[in-house]
Amino acid sequence: MPTSPVIQELKSIISSIISQGKTGNMRAVVQSLHEFEKRTKHKKNDPAIQVLSAQAYRHSLEPFGVAKKFKDVELMIIKIEHLLKENPTSEDMQEIFSEALNAAIYHYIMNEKEKEIHQTLTRLGEFANKNQVNPFVQFNYAMSLSRVAEYFVSKENKEVAYNILWEIIGIVTFYPGKEILTQVSEGLLQCVKIAGGRLTMIELDDLANRIDEFINFTNEFGIQQKLTTCQGLIVQFVAGLRMRNGYSPDGKLQRIYKK
Repeated sequence: MPTSPVIQELKSIISSIISQGKTGNMRAVVQSLHEFEKRTKHKKNDPAIQVLSAQAYRHSLEPFGVAKKFKDVELMIIKIEHLLKENPTSEDMQEIFSEALNAAIYHYIMNEKEKEIHQTLTRLGEFANKNQVNPFVQFNYAMSLSRVAEYFVSKENKEVAYNILWEIIGIVTFYPGKEILTQVSEGLLQCVKIAGGRLTMIELDDLANRIDEFINFTNEFGIQQKLTTCQGLIVQFVAGLRMRNGYSPDGKLQRIYKK
């Protein structure tokens, strides 16, 4: 079925927004977005137009983020969310909204806006929980989890790393597969490095068993290598716990503690 001239024109404007954003021409982005909104003013109830509008806002978000215009970033998200409410079952709209939140998190991380990082990740997590059957939403959430994990590990924030560790474990357990693991393996490794010392023996055993299962999800060497490194770290943490409890690293009770 041929695409209507209106749809073609709107797609062309979106392409302009993308190319103008890449060159940092904010004035041109704003003008193109204004032109897009002008042309769609009387077509807001058309589902196809709504999806294109969401795409226009999502791609406009990027140059605003680069320019550190974070009020405009949030405005783009609000506009996409409004369109999503008009058609909440649309998988395309769900994907665009999760992409927008993921993109916003990236820009907040780049500018160390920790309050906004927390708020937006929570928002994305809640949205992902409500749309568990959409793999694209889960993919974007997984990507954000790993990014946020790496950021807070670099800040040596063990509390956040601990919480994200179990969130990563949960999403991979619920959505096993290479796609999710590809996104979270680095964040998982970093979380284990910094938060592993906080885990109990039961938690370490559970984590080791989960990672054993994850290794079977993929045959990609890079991911398997990171997961194997996680296993090695867990072994170290287990040995440390045993020694603090009076056992040798292999779990045998040391003679000096025998009665």
